[in-house]
Order: sequence, then C-alpha cells, then structure tokens
Amino acid sequence: MDLKKRIVTGYLSAFGNKDHVGDIIIKGAFTKSIAERKDKIFFLNQHNWDQPHGKFSILQEDEKGLYFESTPLTDTSYSSDLLKLYDAGIINEHSIGFQTMQDDFDEEKDARILKELKLYVGSNVTMGANSATPFTGIKSGIKESGDQIKRIIKMLRTGDVTDDTMSLLEIALKQYEDHLIKLGKEIAAEPPKSTQPEPSTDTQVVDALKLMLKLNN
Repeated sequence: MDLKKRIVTGYLSAFGNKDHVGDIIIKGAFTKSIAERKDKIFFLNQHNWDQPHGKFSILQEDEKGLYFESTPLTDTSYSSDLLKLYDAGIINEHSIGFQTMQDDFDEEKDARILKELKLYVGSNVTMGANSATPFTGIKSGIKESGDQIKRIIKMLRTGDVTDDTMSLLEIALKQYEDHLIKLGKEIAAEPPKSTQPEPSTDTQVVDALKLMLKLNN
C-alpha cells in the first residue's frame, strides 16, 4: 500500500488452497469474467454496496491468485479509514462476490473445485474465507488472532477513524474473540501426546485467555 498516493495492491483470491468453506479456486477461473466485464467489477468496503471504493485499475490472474490494484475514493470517510486500517495491519484480507459457472467436487480433497466464476465484486474484509496462505495449525491460529486483537484494541483506543468504522472494529473484535475460544476448545480436545503438557501450548492458551479478559475491561 502507498498511503500518500492512496494505491492499494493485493490479492482478492488465492489459487490452489482450500478455503474455510471447502472451496478450491483454480487458475483460469476468472479469465472470462475479467475479459468480458472488468469495468463492472467493483471494489467494496466489507461487501457493502453502499460503500464502494471504486473499481480496479488492474485486475489479473497470476500464479498465486487474482491480483488487483485500486485507488480508493478520495472524498469518502470509509475509504480513508480503510487506508488507516491497512496501515495499522488490521485489514489484510480480501474476499469476492461471485456466481459459480463451472465446478466439480473432488472427493479425495473433500472440496468443491471452482473452474469458472462470474465475478461481481472484490472487497476488503476483517476476516475472509481464504487467508491466501495455507493453514499452519491451531497454535499459529491463536498467535495470529492474538496479534490482530492487539492491533484492533490499539486502534479503538487511539485511532482517528469514523464512528461507523469504530463499530465495525468492535464487531471484528468479537469475531476474533469467538475464533480464539473455538481454537482453545480444539486444543483442549486434542489427545495428549505424552503425560506432560507442552509448555508452548500452555503459554499460548494463557496468552489467549489474557487477551479475551482484556475485551471485558
């Protein structure tokens, strides 16, 4: 992101990895949509049609996924807030709105393979269905969620953003709290590998609980 020039770059979708809802998008899924209707694909704030950032100056597939560049509107508070949230590291995921045109189900991968999609929107989101990186395990998920909670708490205390954005951050904080609780339950359900607890796991659970206690203060 170039804060001064208001240029945002990133990926709306990643190829080849299974997302949180069981879909795998393959390269070429967006080719027809981009060729036929690029100027009709919008960049939205949190999938809200009432808050468009504009359109994409660049929208193309590469080996990693669906790459984009955009310059959010200069005269809208939510676009200005978005740049601050990008800069603070709170917003770092994106999502898409689409219609499935061609797909198959892969039983071995237990996933729906999306081969052709009609793309309508790309959006910045607090938590997306696809983090664009492979899942690295429960412990990593706790650390990532904990880091995001710290960033959000800092922005809520000191951030210069609109009331609407503050409300969205409070919702995001609750989502991350729920996510941490879920991850904690998954760790508790794991069968012990030995008679002695793993110090690293205990430490991460305690840290997660401390962060959750902060939410109620």
